[in-house]
Amino acid sequence: MSTLHKLFFSLFFAAFALWVNGAESPKRELRGVWVATVWGIDWPSQAGASKTVAERQKKELRILLDRCKRLNLTTVYFQVRSMGDVMFESELEPWSGFVSGKRGVSPGWDPLEFMVRECHKRGLECYAWVNPFRWSSGTDYDTPSDREWKRKGWLLSHGKYTVFNPGLEDVRSHIVDICREIVEGYEIDGLVFDDYFYPNRIPESEEAEDYRFYIKECPWMSFGDWRRANIHKAVADVCAMIRDTRPDVRFGISPAGVAGKPETSATRWGTDACCVKAADWQYDEIYSDPLGWLYQGTVDFISPQLYWATNHKTAPFGMLAGWWNHAANLYGCHFYSSVTLERIDQGDASENIADLIRQIDTNRSLSIDGNIGFVIYSAKFLPRVEEELSTGPFAYPSISPQTAGGISAPAAPDGLRLRDGVLTWKAPSCGERDIVRYSIYRIPRNVKIQEAMAEDGDGIAVDHFVGVTYETEFETDGDGDWRYAVCTLDGYSAESVPVWAD
Repeated sequence: MSTLHKLFFSLFFAAFALWVNGAESPKRELRGVWVATVWGIDWPSQAGASKTVAERQKKELRILLDRCKRLNLTTVYFQVRSMGDVMFESELEPWSGFVSGKRGVSPGWDPLEFMVRECHKRGLECYAWVNPFRWSSGTDYDTPSDREWKRKGWLLSHGKYTVFNPGLEDVRSHIVDICREIVEGYEIDGLVFDDYFYPNRIPESEEAEDYRFYIKECPWMSFGDWRRANIHKAVADVCAMIRDTRPDVRFGISPAGVAGKPETSATRWGTDACCVKAADWQYDEIYSDPLGWLYQGTVDFISPQLYWATNHKTAPFGMLAGWWNHAANLYGCHFYSSVTLERIDQGDASENIADLIRQIDTNRSLSIDGNIGFVIYSAKFLPRVEEELSTGPFAYPSISPQTAGGISAPAAPDGLRLRDGVLTWKAPSCGERDIVRYSIYRIPRNVKIQEAMAEDGDGIAVDHFVGVTYETEFETDGDGDWRYAVCTLDGYSAESVPVWAD
């Protein structure tokens, strides 16, 4: 039995104990939700370009974000590009018909700009969710942009599914430029890709539309390795663009939940193989190789879709979460498990909600480095779990984990004052585009400052953490018997030393 297998068993039993006893709410934990806009899955309930529809759409987003705030979530993954169409002002691609009702027609407002602003009002991080390659799942789009892409030969099809061809350098450059529009044009906190790459089960033969590109470019490689290399190039190019422009914007991908089997990529990238029975189908069917991204350091986090019950026979949650934790930690990245709530409508809803809580506790107990994360698919199910999460594992707020990249802790805020129940301070000096937030703490006056600090050295203990704000003021419950502290929180989630109110 390998060292990793032994680790799995020990961690699994530790997780079981935590299911019984409950896991302590951590100070550092990314708690996210996927907001799917394709086909209006989560939002909007109605597409259109009128002012009335726009106001209804905005109201729905405010209601959703208020719920995220009540649930003590940290992060919203907002889908802004799903089919080569966008939900923001772009010079490169057409407006999404999923918001305006017709592809290429403006809805009359900018959903991404609105979402970033409203998230930040509530202390929530906003990540732009991008489908980098998907163009169509059957519809023949015909805007001027679509006709131009067809003319250039940028599209690759198999069956009803069509993607931007990852084998073309011009296509990869276009994807980088779309992501650049988002990163440079909007105050997002992160960028995330999902699991759509090559068309599922596209043949590795002369029948494939991209065969001639493969033969021309790299005939000494296998067809599959060439396709996987194209995905690696695209990911690396987007990563490089972000680090050159706004390096504190976090970048990650949410692949399928099983990877790194003995017969696929574990040996190639120098890690123990994933030991679940389920297959690593993504490696040969859509040419997705997540271990390669981790090894190459081109993502800050990985958020695999662990969309199975805890006791699933071939893909049990605990075993997969343990393996992903090990793989991400080995390469210096973070692991945030994505889970689905779709099972709530299948069978016993109460048991499925209980299983969600078991998975949260398992995720916490299996973490090797404390960089915990949990992302729920999708937003439309949040009302079904709000009470259980807000009074249970998410009863207290958290801060997203600190990622690598920051040279040092940020400068502390200046001039902190508490007057009439309102904390105010001055922002520290920083770069013009740097992400700047603040963490707020409230400590009983009878607790000494040194006693309020976390035992692990991570600033003030979670017991006293109140929340995060992007503003330079914060309304308190009054100064009474409390002492308040504020820390600067940068885009890497590094905290400054605390500043105490007068």
